[in-house]
Amino acid sequence: MGDRNWKPSTAAGAAAVVADIIRPALADLFGEGFSSSVRVLYGGSVTGENAVEFFGEEEIDGALVGGASLKVADFVKIVQSAAA
Repeated sequence: MGDRNWKPSTAAGAAAVVADIIRPALADLFGEGFSSSVRVLYGGSVTGENAVEFFGEEEIDGALVGGASLKVADFVKIVQSAAA
């Protein structure tokens, strides 16, 4: 059923998907004003080490944190990155 060796996106890759695919699709469906006002969260593998990169991308407004939220030190780094 295909290759299951998926790799998490980079911050730049995720931002490009938002800018090149998601926002244009929303603009076509609901108008430019709506598209530019939607807040987009990245739902991939956000860790304490890469969170600052994702939050630094203009197109990414936040993250859905999964397994890293179970590790206090990682979660604290993610929260600190979001607050910066």
